[in-house]
Amino acid sequence: MPSSKMKILSAFRRTTNEAPDDPVEPESQREQQPAEAPPEQLMAVPLTRLERNPFQPRSTADEEKLEELITAILQEGLIQPIAVCATSESTYRIVAGHRRVAAFQRLYERTKGTDKQRLYEAIPAIVKAPLDDLRMATTSFIENDKREKLNLVDEAAALTKIRDILSGRLCREATAKEVADAVGKKDEQRIGRLFRFHEAPDVVKEGVLGQRLVAKNDNRDGALLAVVKTSTKGQKTIDLIAALEFSRLHKYFAVHTPDKANEKTKRIIDRAREEGWSVRRIQGYIKAIISGETNRRSPPTVFSDEQGRLTVYLSRLSAASADVRTQLRLRLQALLAQLERLPEPNGPPDPATPSSSSGAVNVD
Repeated sequence: MPSSKMKILSAFRRTTNEAPDDPVEPESQREQQPAEAPPEQLMAVPLTRLERNPFQPRSTADEEKLEELITAILQEGLIQPIAVCATSESTYRIVAGHRRVAAFQRLYERTKGTDKQRLYEAIPAIVKAPLDDLRMATTSFIENDKREKLNLVDEAAALTKIRDILSGRLCREATAKEVADAVGKKDEQRIGRLFRFHEAPDVVKEGVLGQRLVAKNDNRDGALLAVVKTSTKGQKTIDLIAALEFSRLHKYFAVHTPDKANEKTKRIIDRAREEGWSVRRIQGYIKAIISGETNRRSPPTVFSDEQGRLTVYLSRLSAASADVRTQLRLRLQALLAQLERLPEPNGPPDPATPSSSSGAVNVD
């Protein structure tokens, strides 16, 4: 018969329409649970008695989203308690909820000297039974992945850590499939790629994030989670396959021009991000560099036609080869033919009205 405290927790979750902090775990882990697990407790834990989870997969919190969370707490209170487990008689390790703790820490500082400060001295928490390292790592990963997708750097680091713990138990290196089973994932091929990406140099990881990596020992002002302003808005992100290609490029530069490997790799990554290169274009460009095809100085691009945007560089037309000019002529003819097939507008065009077309034509 479940205890009354467990009934309260269950009712709390139903009324808040929130998923529990401990997500559904794979069958293999549920079978390892003791038949009579101690009941969970709901209590207010002082912020000063909280410890960071060493297996927390998220290295940073987004500044803007943290402020949105703070606004929600001010308006509605904390809907979902954090999850912790006791590490001693006086301290608790966070299992899930680092961003909620970060929000409470900010509110505590902002209300200093007022009557409201005491509202943020402690945070509601579900105290769970102690978890071993593997359970702590997998539970934290699943919970974070469920709430908001981790960036590639954090995801790769978390899964690699889980692989290392699992390998220690198996007395051999755990496979991508075994790690996938541990966290309830099906795409073992992607997890294998993430293991390789974890070994990529920092310049590639920073290119994927669009910002500098946060130092592992960064714990400013006693914060349990670093908060940063993201700088990726309006930029095309680099996906996993492209990141592995850039890692391969860096390895090539490290052999041939080791002193400039980071600089050269960063320059190409920045260009690919700014111009929104497709994976195919990235692969072709890197293949050309590694094969030596770019040793001869390539003529400047006369026009590009990617992702519905046609860009023509008029200043480069005079130096274009006959083949390039023919390609551009054919593309422009196709564009004019497409315009001819469009129905006539009902009235004269309004210069103040933007085009509804998703494509664009730039002429420089």
